[in-house]
Amino acid sequence: MPNSDDFRVKRIQKMLLEMAKGNFFYSIEPSDKNDNIASLVVLLNMVSEEIRAAFIHQGFANAHHTPQCVIQLSLILDGHGQIELVTNGTCSLLSYLPKDLIGTYITEFMTEKSRERWTKKLSKHLKRERSETVLFLEFITKNGLLLAKDCQISVYQALDGSGQKILLNTVFFSKGEPFETGLPKKTLKVTKGTKEHKVTLTPKDIQIIRGVHDAIINNLDKDLPSLKELAHQEGTNEYKLKYGFKQVYGTTIFRFLIQERLRMARTLILHSTHTIKQIVQMTGFKSKTHFSRAFKDKYGRSPSELRS
Repeated sequence: MPNSDDFRVKRIQKMLLEMAKGNFFYSIEPSDKNDNIASLVVLLNMVSEEIRAAFIHQGFANAHHTPQCVIQLSLILDGHGQIELVTNGTCSLLSYLPKDLIGTYITEFMTEKSRERWTKKLSKHLKRERSETVLFLEFITKNGLLLAKDCQISVYQALDGSGQKILLNTVFFSKGEPFETGLPKKTLKVTKGTKEHKVTLTPKDIQIIRGVHDAIINNLDKDLPSLKELAHQEGTNEYKLKYGFKQVYGTTIFRFLIQERLRMARTLILHSTHTIKQIVQMTGFKSKTHFSRAFKDKYGRSPSELRS
């Protein structure tokens, strides 16, 4: 009988190899065990999630450094969920050959929770002639890694009269441009709205702003001091910090804090066994009600729905 610990270690090795190649969209399904390997799996999933989000953020914050590689998972299924057509990107993501996928049922490559979600949701949509929905699904690769993503599901009638078809689509961003290693040589002009008043950010100012950015990410469970106090702590003034941060990162400090707290909460819900109450405390939210409302506004489902 194979050793389950050996199998878990092999999956970790495979995921590390994928990350070394620049593929940060894989994760490992958490187990019920409470040991060092389980802890390593949680940490590795969180690191992968953070790096992936950093690449995407780089693209939005700087249009000249957008992600370079977009890999699409795309399949056409019949009305019973049997795979009829796959793209090369799908085969690459799942680590299967086309002949291994075509003719099999899509549910064979899903986790148990996703199979239940798929069966429950699709039964309603297949009653209609045409419909579209978004469904969060987890696929299992040939190597035992997970691909978790919101998928666009379209149900339609084939023009050749072969009956109902299902189109499943989603996109994974992979490698991006290398991160900038130095500070800008020129100063950065920041304008407050449409007014004439401007402030100049020196390389040192931008370094301070980046330090604030990193401090927020590393202290999501702590309350953020006032902007005046934060600026004083970092050796700058409130105006430069407030509008400089928005210019560099495209959002306000407070919105960035909430965004990162929610992103961390989503990672913990998907990749850890912490209770929702523990996650609320770990991500700095004052109440479970406030957290749930903000989470659903951002991700379209409640924390408990995402975990179920």
